[in-house]
Amino acid sequence: MSESFKIARSIERKALELGFSACGIAYAEPLTDREPAYREWLAGGRAGEMGYLTRNIDVRHNPAKLVVGAKTIISLAASYYFPLPAHHEGHPRISRYAMGNDYHLVLKSMGHELLAWIQREIGPANGRVFTDSAPLLEREWARRAGIGWIGKNGCLILPHQGSWFFLTEIIIDWEISSETVPAVNRCGNCHQCMDACPTQAIGVDGVDPRKCISYLTIEHRSEIPEEFRGCWHDWVFGCDVCQDVCPWNSKPATSAINELQPRLKLAEIDRSFFLHPDRDKFVELFGGTPVERAGWKGISRNFNFLIQENSDLDHNQLI
Repeated sequence: MSESFKIARSIERKALELGFSACGIAYAEPLTDREPAYREWLAGGRAGEMGYLTRNIDVRHNPAKLVVGAKTIISLAASYYFPLPAHHEGHPRISRYAMGNDYHLVLKSMGHELLAWIQREIGPANGRVFTDSAPLLEREWARRAGIGWIGKNGCLILPHQGSWFFLTEIIIDWEISSETVPAVNRCGNCHQCMDACPTQAIGVDGVDPRKCISYLTIEHRSEIPEEFRGCWHDWVFGCDVCQDVCPWNSKPATSAINELQPRLKLAEIDRSFFLHPDRDKFVELFGGTPVERAGWKGISRNFNFLIQENSDLDHNQLI
């Protein structure tokens, strides 16, 4: 066993000790093979209103532009799955990932702790930690590190663990050989996520974000197209349908990260909260969660779109 391999295994053990669910290591090389497909994806307009995806394309495909002399990318997966009360039809729904404390802060802190451990216990290394915070193809690097494969719904799927995971990366200027190989796609002929998607956003050629409820309720800032009326399924922030039906999520393990536990009040929220707007209550309920990103105005827009199909509500009460 080489010294580099031993270092890789020790990093993986420490990552699991800190609360991460999986850790993999890949060589930080330019993703020249991925860039043409990405540019074609953009040319097809699939980025929608996510303008940030059209910027820094060269950086997105070359980790050395994020960390000078980058040699290794340590990919980390952190489960955010916690059991939730059964959903009551008609109650507004919030995506599972957004019910706890802001994952950016929680996981970046954990990543910095792992980087500090590497620098202290193994040796000096120049590096940076990212959690959905840089132009980086996170799922692709996780796939190359052997953590999991990218499913038909665009989520990274970990074998026997599912897809309820956040991703974090540490890019360092050391070369560490982990002897891992890219994960093999194990979706096979399954198409449950495609069949279950309320807006038919998942096709044979991948996900069209412009049809995805998660995109429409979070990233899409203008008015929601009328074609999606009647497809909302009670969602006001994000959507979990494709993950709920995925067979790989049939027996998810509960997260080991207490800071990501959902605020149960968010699972029990009812329509009265939105029918009687109060910004102070919004901050009290959603402060410090990913829902803050949409703001009161965005959440109100999503709720209004949801209930306009229901004639039993008094629309004069709407915001």
